[in-house]
Amino acid sequence: MYFLLVFVLYILIITVNLTLILTVIMEKSLHEPMYIFLSNLCVNSLYGTIGFYPKFLLDLQSDTYTITYSWCLTQAYVIYTSVMCEITLLTVMSYDRYVAICRPLQYHSILTPHAVLKLLVVAWAYPLLASATAIVLTVRIPICGSHIRKLFCDNPSIVKLGCSLATANQFLILPPLSNPITYGLQLPQIRKAVFRQGCKHKMCHQR
Repeated sequence: MYFLLVFVLYILIITVNLTLILTVIMEKSLHEPMYIFLSNLCVNSLYGTIGFYPKFLLDLQSDTYTITYSWCLTQAYVIYTSVMCEITLLTVMSYDRYVAICRPLQYHSILTPHAVLKLLVVAWAYPLLASATAIVLTVRIPICGSHIRKLFCDNPSIVKLGCSLATANQFLILPPLSNPITYGLQLPQIRKAVFRQGCKHKMCHQR
């Protein structure tokens, strides 16, 4: 029962995010900075779910809940980079709205394609490098324990298994399903484009 519910939720997350990504790609009217940032947020949502849901689904079907040390580190890296990317991408989207509201006449001169590219590079590169640094430092700690009291691996839990004391920070993980619903489907342009693409595919199918 739980496996089916989680599996349906996972498929729903993939479907909603892919729908928004493909809609932004296929609709030329949506080739604007805000929608480009939104599609990247959806890509990050898909990336983050890979780090949690597949292993969680396997655990629901298994009697033993084990994971190798290397896969545990990989899962922690994916989850951490996804959370940090969500923060940086939302920050970039906030900056986009600030320019659009406070400096509307200069919007296209400030957020040029080159500027959008630089913002996206920073939004993705910083989390990837920062999380990699944290994981590399964690690997240096000798491990004495083997039990993690969580559904997933994260850096603080791994550090607590070490033979030496270390300080670890906790991070809040935001549900990736909320991203397209909160920032995508509420935008009228996105809703119209999704319905328009759906009507096109329905007509093509009927033909």
